[in-house]
Amino acid sequence: MSSTTAMAHIVGEVRATLRETVQATTYGPLIWALTLLPPLALMIGVAVQPWVDPGDLLRDPLAVAETVDRCCKVYHGAVSSLGVLLWAAAAAVCLFAAAVLYTLARPMAEVVFMASAGLLTGLFTVDDLFLVHDNILPAFGVSQPVTYAAYGLCGITYLLLSWRQILKCRYGLLAVAIALLAVSVVVDSLFHSDHPARILIEDGAKLGGIFAWASFHATAAWQLLVRSSRAVR
Repeated sequence: MSSTTAMAHIVGEVRATLRETVQATTYGPLIWALTLLPPLALMIGVAVQPWVDPGDLLRDPLAVAETVDRCCKVYHGAVSSLGVLLWAAAAAVCLFAAAVLYTLARPMAEVVFMASAGLLTGLFTVDDLFLVHDNILPAFGVSQPVTYAAYGLCGITYLLLSWRQILKCRYGLLAVAIALLAVSVVVDSLFHSDHPARILIEDGAKLGGIFAWASFHATAAWQLLVRSSRAVR
């Protein structure tokens, strides 16, 4: 097969998957609203409320405990903990969907899509919960840039394995998630200060990215499971 023929084949596949996506846009505006408005409203609330330092709500509970004079309050790290819960929920949904799809003998591409998404999201969950890239790996001499690069390679592997399936779903949500998470990583890597504006930008982008990531994978799992249930009938 010549390179021209191969490229034409790939372009044809992309067009076919995009047509399928266009045909499955039911509830699109509602999904986008439920994905973007909650984190936006939450971050605005954190920024304007006069009672608590925004950093005490946004940073990891352990990081807050190490800096405040009086420890600890139930709201310390509340937004960070919410992000961990969303990571964990998305990972559970993806792995459950992968198990169901495998049991129903669905195409292996669908199983790999959900399984790889679940494993990658589980990795992010563990990292966020135990501060792997912040505390654990640096203690063993592994710098944050190296860790970020490793996570980036894992993400690229996921995209290469599942790009056809991703294009059949609401891939715009995934694009927004990747963009927001990238902003959070860049701010975390380049700006080292406790200024409230930096914390709000970094953690706001991270929270929005987690919401979009969870929304994409939850709707993708739903779409695949509905399709499989129809095939069984």
